[in-house]
Amino acid sequence: MAESRLIESVARALDIMEVLDVDGELGITEIARKLGMEKSTVYRAINTLRARHYVSQDPDTLKYSNSYKLFEMGHNVARNTGLPKMAYRFMRHLATTAKGAVNLGVRDGKKVVYIDKIESDETVKVCMKIGQGIPLYCTGLGKSLLAYMPEREVRALLGKETFERFTATTHTDIDSLLADLADIRKRGYSIDDEEHIMGILCVAAPAFNAKGETIAAISLATPKMAHSDPAQTEQLGQAVYEAAEGFTQSLGGRRPVYF
Repeated sequence: MAESRLIESVARALDIMEVLDVDGELGITEIARKLGMEKSTVYRAINTLRARHYVSQDPDTLKYSNSYKLFEMGHNVARNTGLPKMAYRFMRHLATTAKGAVNLGVRDGKKVVYIDKIESDETVKVCMKIGQGIPLYCTGLGKSLLAYMPEREVRALLGKETFERFTATTHTDIDSLLADLADIRKRGYSIDDEEHIMGILCVAAPAFNAKGETIAAISLATPKMAHSDPAQTEQLGQAVYEAAEGFTQSLGGRRPVYF
């Protein structure tokens, strides 16, 4: 489409969302400087985006960031053409053979966002909603997504984070998390042993693209009381690992060499 046919106000709004996508959280002055816009123009556009729930504002810093509404809209496309569709057969096989709730997640900043799930037939269920974001440090999916990131990047992302203690076994500092991530790389899968929700055991493994980058993770959540034996946890972990490896291979991906 020729530039002359663009609607300027729409283009400015999209520019703002794109710069927030890159930088995460910015104030009016920062956005105006990065885009070469007048602050009054940015203010009007971002207020419209906020009113329509595409952008949210941090009440403490007063800075703006993109909201999950964009993810929720994209999820409908992703279900039909993206990662969930490609992962589904591996998730379904895992759900059938391992008997638990199977989830697919991706990293969104400091959170893991659930983009697909297969419900369990178990009496005890974990009701994670599609589009829901949970801290990376306390979930099997989240820790799998972090495990192959360079340590400096993990520290930059979470080094100043206040680790909320959901249960007695939740990580409360970056160093204990990094030690856990090292164990995950050795095993090939992560373990969330009641770290987020009491009574729930979750194992997860990452999937990689052709560059060896982590693009998603698959998890299996099950009642802890049904799998209290470490040998059972290992069996579940191996099943999840194989599902994630199958997904990786279907994508033409490869497991990276971690330094």
